[in-house]
Amino acid sequence: MTQENLLIYPTVDLFLYDLADGLGQTDSEVNENRQQFWQKVYGETLTPQLLEKLKIAETNANYVDLLGDDTIAGFEDAVDGYYYPVKLGDTYALQIDSSGNAQPPEKQLLPQEIGCLEAIRKEICDRRIHGSNATIGQSWLIWGQLTANDQDALTTAKNCYQEFKLFENCQWEGNFQKTGEFLGANFYELWQHPSDREDISTNRHLLICLFPHTADGSISAAAEIMTLLYPDFIQLFRFRNKVIWAYQQSRQLKSDLKKASVSIQNIVDKLPQQVTAANLDLKDLQKNLVKSLTIFSIYANYISRLEEQENTIKTNLKNYKKRLKKIATDRESNPDALQIATDRESSPDALLFLKTFSDFASDKYVEQVKSDRASLTAGLRLLENAIETIKGIIDIEQTKSDRALNATIAIVGIGLATSGVAASIISTQVSNPPTPANKIAPYPAFWLSMAIGIFPVAIGMIFLAIKRRIKF
Repeated sequence: MTQENLLIYPTVDLFLYDLADGLGQTDSEVNENRQQFWQKVYGETLTPQLLEKLKIAETNANYVDLLGDDTIAGFEDAVDGYYYPVKLGDTYALQIDSSGNAQPPEKQLLPQEIGCLEAIRKEICDRRIHGSNATIGQSWLIWGQLTANDQDALTTAKNCYQEFKLFENCQWEGNFQKTGEFLGANFYELWQHPSDREDISTNRHLLICLFPHTADGSISAAAEIMTLLYPDFIQLFRFRNKVIWAYQQSRQLKSDLKKASVSIQNIVDKLPQQVTAANLDLKDLQKNLVKSLTIFSIYANYISRLEEQENTIKTNLKNYKKRLKKIATDRESNPDALQIATDRESSPDALLFLKTFSDFASDKYVEQVKSDRASLTAGLRLLENAIETIKGIIDIEQTKSDRALNATIAIVGIGLATSGVAASIISTQVSNPPTPANKIAPYPAFWLSMAIGIFPVAIGMIFLAIKRRIKF
């Protein structure tokens, strides 16, 4: 067993993030979010009464300790660890800290094999969050103290990475991002980001922090530094995971929009045929219009949501960069932190090695979503033009129908008026019977009046029939 496989007080922290109340979510959905979050802490012991009590602790503040004065909840068994749940705006955050089985103080300073790291990770995943997944994302932190002055930190970090077994197909070179020194400790960041088609659960993020060996082997300085950094890490990892989550949400929206664009293209392709058709069916056109308006409403909503995810990425990326600078500023303005640290100097920009993520996200995530929104918005304009075209065709056909109806009414009116005149003549003859010498039978006059009335009506109907068959 080499010393690069040993650490003093190896500790694992999981920073887990769940959506508390998303934009447009109902009260029922918000309550379900709350239950899913607290299920990670209480498991089967979570009751409706306890859930209602926990709900009271929530406020609209940006940072709320959800356990009130207790702040943390220690494990109730022989494992050394605790829960620290907080609400950060619209996000639940849960820090779970564990260093394995509880040991007396004198044994905590003894070197331990880093093979225990996998057992701690499994303990957290299987027993402490009951196998649940984070809805937004999660980050892992491993920290400990080297066992000797000549212990190689990089080799030890690689061994921690291998033993932790967080990543699929573990390859240090493929997951390693960057390294840096801060407050006397060596930091190593590793990340396996999900592809555009993968679920957010495939996101893997690990930060390894190794403190140098001290003369007395005490870990109090290292533990105090981590206590100072934990609140910053909770916020920093929140912004990071929310950026990745928003980007993955945008990928699903893009996929849905691309499917809808196929329907839009079908509508647009059929328009020329509909416009040039000899006999237009108003009912079919109206059905097509309803379908187009429905697709337009859904498509416009998805474009709006895509823009929302773009803004979420930009906002959290900006906050991520701010938090990095704040950590460095706090270190410079906090003399206690400087005393806690070892004699090794740290640059004010030491934590900027974590800026690798913000550079990547700016170049890939922001630009990709911006480009997608621009190209997919063109489909919205295309559908809008198609809708206006269909409306125009319907209006024209309805106008034609209205004119034809008016012409028919006019023709019928003329015929009725003509037959009415003839009927008046007949009635006059009936009321004033002629003398036998010049007597004319009333029946021929009656039929003559009917012929006079029907003739213009028939001519009008023939004209309308011919008109319908000719394209104007």
